[in-house]
Amino acid sequence: MLNQTRFTTVSGITRKIILVDEKNSTAVSCKVANTGIVADSDGKKIAKAGTPLNGDFTDRDTAFAKATTTEGVSNATCILLHDVDVTDGTKNAQAIIFGTIDLNKLDASVQSLITSEVKSALKMIQFIK
Repeated sequence: MLNQTRFTTVSGITRKIILVDEKNSTAVSCKVANTGIVADSDGKKIAKAGTPLNGDFTDRDTAFAKATTTEGVSNATCILLHDVDVTDGTKNAQAIIFGTIDLNKLDASVQSLITSEVKSALKMIQFIK
């Protein structure tokens, strides 16, 4: 007999894939802080996939933050693999340390973060368009 007293609607999303080849890449777990992330119109702070991050891989329990560039040198150590909602504070994430990223798959706001300084700092990550 069909249970018609309760219906459940489930909606899901597909994660944005920014890598050209997921099998030939390396991503490690990390934590991401909401430092430097601006809230959107809904009040949510979303760290977007492709955002350059700075952090210490020998202490991944310390949250990584959005990378900065000072005097022509970026402190970027990795790239954020997926969108992460950091509205409520530090969240778990994955950081790309090796691979090829398709710039066309990044949001326009994130594309502007991939400067020549960031590319120079991330020697094991290739960016294609």
